[in-house]
Amino acid sequence: MLTFSRNELLVLPVAMKKSLFVILAFALIGCGCSTFNLVYRNADWYLQHKINSYTSFNAVQKETIRHEVSDYIHWHRKNALPEYIIFLQNLNGVVQSDGELKAEEITLLRAHLLNLYRNTMLPAIPPAARLLSELDSGQIQELGKSFAEDIRKQKREKPDESTDENLDKRADKTIDSLQWLAGNLSDEQENKVREMSRRLPVSSHMYIRHQEANQGRLIALLNSRAGAGNIAAFLSSWVLTPEATRTSQQQMVIQPFEMATDEMIAQVHGLLTARQKDHMRKKISSYIDDFQSLATDKHAASESPGST
Repeated sequence: MLTFSRNELLVLPVAMKKSLFVILAFALIGCGCSTFNLVYRNADWYLQHKINSYTSFNAVQKETIRHEVSDYIHWHRKNALPEYIIFLQNLNGVVQSDGELKAEEITLLRAHLLNLYRNTMLPAIPPAARLLSELDSGQIQELGKSFAEDIRKQKREKPDESTDENLDKRADKTIDSLQWLAGNLSDEQENKVREMSRRLPVSSHMYIRHQEANQGRLIALLNSRAGAGNIAAFLSSWVLTPEATRTSQQQMVIQPFEMATDEMIAQVHGLLTARQKDHMRKKISSYIDDFQSLATDKHAASESPGST
C-alpha cells in the first residue's frame, strides 16, 4: 500500500511518467501480470498517442517524437527495469517483517521510489525541452487548452475531500487496493483502515494547484521563446525537485500528508496477519518475475532504437 503522485505534468515527461515509471504503480494497485506485460510491450504506441494528444504536431515533429520515444523505451528496458526489481525486492523484505514496522522505514522506501522516478525522468527532459521550444504560437495555445482541460477533469474527479462522502470514497479506494494486495480484510481490519484513512490530511487540491501553476509558468516560457535550455532547467526543477516550485502554503499541506501517510502504512502493516503478508509477498514476487522477464527479453532488447 504505497502512495503515488498521479499529477500529470507536461507533454513528453508526463506521458513517460504515466506509462513507464508509474507502470510500477500498475503492478501495485491492481493490474494482472498479463495486463502489465501488454501495457509495457505497447508503451511506445501509448506514449506517441498520449504526446500527440496535447497539441497538433506537424509531420516532422511527429517523426521526432517517434524516434525519441523508441530511444527512451530502449533505455528504459535496459536501465530502469533492473532498478525497479531492486525496489520491489526491498519492498518485499519490508512486507515480510515480523517486527513492528516504523514510519521511518516507509519514508526510506518512498525516498527510494522518488529517486527511481527522478532517474527515470532525467532522459526525458532534454528531448521534451527541444520539442517544446519548437512549438509555434498556435501549438502553444492548443497545449494550454489541453492543460486547462486536464485540470478541469482532475477537479471534477477530486472535489473537496473534506466532506464525509469524499472521505469515505477515499477510504473505500484504500481498502480496495489493500484487499487486492493482501487478500480479504476482516470487518475489524476494514473499520480500522477506514478510520485511519479518514484522519489523513486533505491534500489533493494542493497537488492540483501546484500543477496548474507550473503549467502556467511553462506556457509563459514557451510564449516568451525562452529556448530549450531555459525550458529544460524549469522542467528539471518541476520534475526532479517539485518542492522547490511549491508555495509555502502548498508545502505546509503536502508535507504533513506524506508524513501521515507513511505513519498510516506502518500502522496498517501491523494489522495484517501472516497469511495476508504472504499474499502480498506472492503478489510482489509475481511482478519481480515479470520485470525480470521483460528486462531479459532478448527479442525486445535487440530491437534497435528509433525503429518502427
